[in-house]
Amino acid sequence: MKFSALVQSELETINTTQIADWLTKKSQTEREYKRLSEDFKAIVIMQEAGFYEQADTRFSQWKNKGIPAELQRYRLAIAGKAGGKRLVKKRFSMLPAAVQNHPQLKPWKKQLQSNPFMLGGLLVAGLAVLGLFQLDFSQPEEVPVVTNQENVEQKLAALEKEVEQLKEKNEQLTEQAPVKSKDTTKPKETAKPKATTDAKKTLSPEETLKQAIAATQEKDYKSANRLLTGTVLTDDATKGMARFYQLIAGGKLGETKQTDYVAYREDFPDSGYMSDVLWMQAVYEQKNKVGDYKATLEELAKQPDNEWSYAAQAILDGKSTLGEE
Repeated sequence: MKFSALVQSELETINTTQIADWLTKKSQTEREYKRLSEDFKAIVIMQEAGFYEQADTRFSQWKNKGIPAELQRYRLAIAGKAGGKRLVKKRFSMLPAAVQNHPQLKPWKKQLQSNPFMLGGLLVAGLAVLGLFQLDFSQPEEVPVVTNQENVEQKLAALEKEVEQLKEKNEQLTEQAPVKSKDTTKPKETAKPKATTDAKKTLSPEETLKQAIAATQEKDYKSANRLLTGTVLTDDATKGMARFYQLIAGGKLGETKQTDYVAYREDFPDSGYMSDVLWMQAVYEQKNKVGDYKATLEELAKQPDNEWSYAAQAILDGKSTLGEE
């Protein structure tokens, strides 16, 4: 499995609700988990909204505590989105050897085996070992014991590395074959952009918005931004949602300004996306040192109870942070 596929797979399959429930129960008996429980809810919101850098920053503020293996995988997946394999290596290297060798982290370990210093267990033995276990409430929680299994894991890792190297060589050979055929098809491919342009001219505002939303969900923000122009922004049936997705796409491309968020709120005071826009505005203001992001968070906290207003209140109460402050 490729690195990007692993990252996406982890984000799609890990049950964050189950992790949140575990942290909540843990916080009822151990006070130090209360901050983590409240923080995690904000992290999930950031991840779902695509603010991976802020989510990773929030995670990096956590001290070493016993947490489920699923949560460690979630942390690595967010780091992968925020900074690619290099950042994941950095985060992985900070984990004790016993955690690195946990069965659930095996796919991540395989992805990073190209770095001999990463997985050799060359970490200070005095580091606190994080308790890792599967979130299975039908059975007691188990903390893995470091035994001779680590030696077996290391031997298996060496064999797996050889297998991965052979696979990579095989993939290189198979990828080289179609190169010529790609070159020969270039003349035919040049006609595609024109066809796409012609098709776009015939799209209704509703269909244009539908394609823009799909592009945004696929993280293709450039395509979404190109679609969100013209009648889709003026048609009564589409302009509200189109402006909202324009803020998302433009924000990811670094093309929005504080005034864009303010203008949306003034033009659509009854929008169901008001909390989302206030959150994006606060993130923009904090990151770019423009306006008063705390005032924006205060306004967000007054919104009807939802995940965004909850996160805003947690930040204002000093229980969490928005990002780099």
